[in-house]
Amino acid sequence: MKNEDQLLPLSKEKVKKLLVVGENADRAHSNGGGSAEIKALYEITPLMGIKALLGGNTEVTYVPGYVSGEKQKESDTNWQETSLENGGGSTKIQNVNPKIQAKRSILRKEAVQLAAQYDYVLFVGGLNHDHDSEGNDRTDMRLPYEQDELIEELLTVNPNTVVIFVGGSPVEMGRWIEKAKVVVWSWYAGMEGGNALAEVVFGNVNPSGKLPETFYKKHTDCSAHAIGEFPGDSKVRYTEGVFVGYRYNDTYDVAPEFCFGHGLSYTTFSYANPRVNERNGRLYAECDVTNTGMKSGKETVQVYVAPIERKETEPVQELKGFEKIELLPGECKTVSVFVETELKNKELRIGSSSRDIRLVIEGR
Repeated sequence: MKNEDQLLPLSKEKVKKLLVVGENADRAHSNGGGSAEIKALYEITPLMGIKALLGGNTEVTYVPGYVSGEKQKESDTNWQETSLENGGGSTKIQNVNPKIQAKRSILRKEAVQLAAQYDYVLFVGGLNHDHDSEGNDRTDMRLPYEQDELIEELLTVNPNTVVIFVGGSPVEMGRWIEKAKVVVWSWYAGMEGGNALAEVVFGNVNPSGKLPETFYKKHTDCSAHAIGEFPGDSKVRYTEGVFVGYRYNDTYDVAPEFCFGHGLSYTTFSYANPRVNERNGRLYAECDVTNTGMKSGKETVQVYVAPIERKETEPVQELKGFEKIELLPGECKTVSVFVETELKNKELRIGSSSRDIRLVIEGR
């Protein structure tokens, strides 16, 4: 999501000492939550994937840096069966335990002292299924377990700290985002997730993912809070209507932390020659995309439709289609995306994300 100074990919040949910090580096998540629960045969954690990729050529030191606390007791209660008893769902309040706070302070100090001694630090934190779970509402988007303090201190002593998150929903990053050169979001990547993350960090794979949702700066930037009724009372009317996610942010000019459709690559792409073609009564937005970098890579071309004379009930733009292509260095391909059968009083916006529009085709 962020890669200043082209810090990534790291070179496995040049990195001789590496510090890995964060509980999620050594934590499995494939027990899921609610209907997402799955009993995986195995799960490669980020720490396992990093060590396996580097082999014996790099000294890898791991410290947790923080601790989540006592594991919540498994329950046999079926959330779906009891969902109508109290309106469905609940909000878990993270209790402050002085003993756990003291332990976190000790772990944080240890991690920060070590970080100053290494060329590179990989922080792997984020969320877990105590937070990302069916039937559970988070009260805000802040990182749990005092991770903000840890990240701030790591970045202060070692600017080459790579911030990596495991999680299924956005978190606030405002306290340290300007200091961080790199932010990587790995979701809950499943059984081979640790290997996949290591391959991206060290450049065996050129990343090509795009955000399928808006990452807000804070939870009150979400339309459900800003113009909606969340959490509501006995009834929730969804008064935000169509203004959800990027449709709200773009229409009301609310800056996100990372916008819908965003995702970086280790190469670059140029867009040219926008046009509309009609085939069998269907209209397609087309353009030529060229890999202008030195690595093979994939790009997801996104096409948004924008009304020229917008009604109050309409967003300023809506995604209508996308196409993912793979290009060798210097290679050019034509991308064709079906958009509409009628484009009267509408313009087409072609881009790499909702906030990175490269080409505009004016309305007819």
